[in-house]
Amino acid sequence: MKIEQFEAPGLKITRTHDKGSGEFFIAWKPDVSMWFKDRKAMLKFVAWPAKTPTGDRLREWLNGFANDEPKTVAADGLTAEVMATGFGPECHLDESDPNYATKTVI
Repeated sequence: MKIEQFEAPGLKITRTHDKGSGEFFIAWKPDVSMWFKDRKAMLKFVAWPAKTPTGDRLREWLNGFANDEPKTVAADGLTAEVMATGFGPECHLDESDPNYATKTVI
């Protein structure tokens, strides 16, 4: 889990990114804090204009995370990379392979 923070007078935003949940934000303004999964909703809650120094710094901070590519996760929680390379070679056989329908009895 990776945690990043942005602070300004009267504003604190914590960004958390992990494999399971992806990216989410906790934004704090005086007397109110909220949890967001969507950047646009978080920016609307913050309500800091874009053409101010703090508004520009906030948007630059958010754009700095654009390089974090979300990995596609299957319904059972496995990434495409694990499905392609994991669980041993016997899981990646096609039907033309003579060992495709064999089973191990121990």
